[in-house]
Amino acid sequence: MPLELEHIKEGLYYRYKGHIIRIEEVHYPFLPAMRHAMDAIPIENNELFMLGFETWNRSGEFIRHLSDGREFGLKRTQNTGWTVWINGVDIKTELHHIHEIQEIWLVLFKDVLRRRGDHPRPALKLMYYLMPNTSASVKIGIYETGRYSGKARKYNEVLPYQQQLYYLTWDCTFLFRNISFAIWLIVEPTVPTEVLFEFEGRTWGLELVAGRGTSDKDTRAAAKWLHHHLVENVLKQL
Repeated sequence: MPLELEHIKEGLYYRYKGHIIRIEEVHYPFLPAMRHAMDAIPIENNELFMLGFETWNRSGEFIRHLSDGREFGLKRTQNTGWTVWINGVDIKTELHHIHEIQEIWLVLFKDVLRRRGDHPRPALKLMYYLMPNTSASVKIGIYETGRYSGKARKYNEVLPYQQQLYYLTWDCTFLFRNISFAIWLIVEPTVPTEVLFEFEGRTWGLELVAGRGTSDKDTRAAAKWLHHHLVENVLKQL
């Protein structure tokens, strides 16, 4: 069953198409489509280690020490869930998924619980100048009288941008394809096989968020256009 939208919140971890992702604001417009490929992450030992917990008392319990001396503990229940205690006091709840731990952590400690190595990435401080407007002119007839008699009559229109297959948002967050509609989220992959090209000292990749039937070949073609587009346009650092 797809996840309910009201359960998907910024900062929480879910599994999306085989990868663990942290929900960010840029995902919001695409969550109605993304949620069909998302799953909650069960609480397992490895996931708890990634969240900074360690084993406790050799009894299947896990604990995390806070900087102010408090302790947050988890213990398995007979119902395959986990109970939570704070400084040894049971808070009378049973959890089954990682995002539930994150939500309790945020309520109790006013802090975001992150996986090891998952540090907030700085916003991509790279913009490109918009392409200049172009003019379209069409002949619509001949002047029959007046000072322009015998000359062609034209209709002129200023177009806000040149016609093209792909469009890049001003902040380099999304890439759109307007024929066989598709949308890619621009990401900075760390896995070499997911890197499509390198530019301006960072790795670039594309994650499909909308567009049925879009293949890996389509994604690589879009990346080729994106790379060329960035190189050819005048860039500025913010």
